Amino acid sequence: MTECLARLPAAFDEFVKETRFMRNGDTDELVARLKELDEAVYENEAWQLELDEYGIDKNLVFLRADGTSLYPTRDLAHHEWKFDNYDRAVTVLGEDHKLQARQLRTTLELLGNDTDPLRQVLYSYVNLPEGKMSTRRGTGVDLDDLLDEAVDRAREEVEDRLDDRIRDDDLDDEDVERIAHQVGIGAVRYDIVSKQPAKAITFEWEQALDFEAQSAPYVQYVHARCCGILEEAGLDPKTALADQDLDLESAADADLLETPAERELLETIARFPAVVDEAADDLEPHQIATYTREFADRFNAFYRECPVLAEDVDPEVREARLALVAASKHTVANALSILGVEAPRSM
Repeated sequence: MTECLARLPAAFDEFVKETRFMRNGDTDELVARLKELDEAVYENEAWQLELDEYGIDKNLVFLRADGTSLYPTRDLAHHEWKFDNYDRAVTVLGEDHKLQARQLRTTLELLGNDTDPLRQVLYSYVNLPEGKMSTRRGTGVDLDDLLDEAVDRAREEVEDRLDDRIRDDDLDDEDVERIAHQVGIGAVRYDIVSKQPAKAITFEWEQALDFEAQSAPYVQYVHARCCGILEEAGLDPKTALADQDLDLESAADADLLETPAERELLETIARFPAVVDEAADDLEPHQIATYTREFADRFNAFYRECPVLAEDVDPEVREARLALVAASKHTVANALSILGVEAPRSM
């Protein structure tokens, strides 16, 4: 699992196993406290909590007749451990666990816990165009296979695009392979994270890898375009804003950026920190993806309407626009990084 997830990339600081709370006595101590609650009853050969008065019509079973605990019991102990060790506790569940999520929060409150730090995020399943994936029906898709397919399709798309244009700096095979991995895996991550959690997710290859539509490649291409402009101007894309060859005093003069396309792009860049704060507070990473699509639209409008390196551009305006391109490059790179999507230097 860790090797597979590392390809996304997705990393975990620690895997917390439920057996920890069985072996250290936390589960037994929790069961004893649950039995003391007024809502506790022994019915149908099991200890359970009646939660009707809290709007939950299904009892929470926490102990079998043979004395063994159930998963919800260990999960309660796990959450109390979270409260003791962290300022926030975020639980991500599938949408079919809505009932369990309500039972869990209510029971934690009955046990005397402050549940304000607990945020429960419910996600819909990822479907294919032909329907839901199911391991039982044999229609599931392994993540490794999905990523391999994404890279293969991205490679074909990149090679086709190279064949359709004439370039003096054609990418070599190593560059194509690098871009295929950045675009392919980025497309999978981006397409899924760009959807609101509560909405059903249907993964479609054509949409995820569309360079012209609002997809990961569409946004990644903006970053590559920014890098290309800066390199053509003799600037290092990584350090352009700090480069001594760029006069930031004149470049930062907003009066020099007066066209609607420039002003709209400036406004979009300035809004980025607030978008990040709101997405973090709401636990909605799709807000960042929505922002990147809007950003790409704004940058492309600027690119079409405002020449940066043309000979007839005033030198001071040229520097201002180069600074705007550098700021755009850093903004889109940071936004993609938050989503776990790489920002290719060339495409």
